[in-house]
Amino acid sequence: MGTLMIQIRSGTMMNMDTNVAVKLAAAALDKGHAVKIFGYGEGVTLIKEGQDPKRFPNVGAAISQLVARGAEVTVCSTCTTARGIKRGEEIEGTVIGSITNDLSRFVSESDRMVTLSR
Repeated sequence: MGTLMIQIRSGTMMNMDTNVAVKLAAAALDKGHAVKIFGYGEGVTLIKEGQDPKRFPNVGAAISQLVARGAEVTVCSTCTTARGIKRGEEIEGTVIGSITNDLSRFVSESDRMVTLSR
């Protein structure tokens, strides 16, 4: 099977992009594909531990399930710092990484790439 890379640039409470990303990732995993998700800009909010939305799907819980199923989830460290997200506040199994190392690796290791942004 192939590898799907999803790049997400929208925040978890901005619109439904992150929900689309987690559903797409789950569907790809169901079909036997490997999944890599990279967030930057507002997309880094998808790895924030402790999300508790009242009227929106809980993206944090969905990310935890994807990681448990083998998805790699990494976000940009510069973007997390700019938004006040500190190391240790990320969902277990996710990584605060870099565009230079992680995004470029994800792209080179993937067969297909989808970008979700506003």
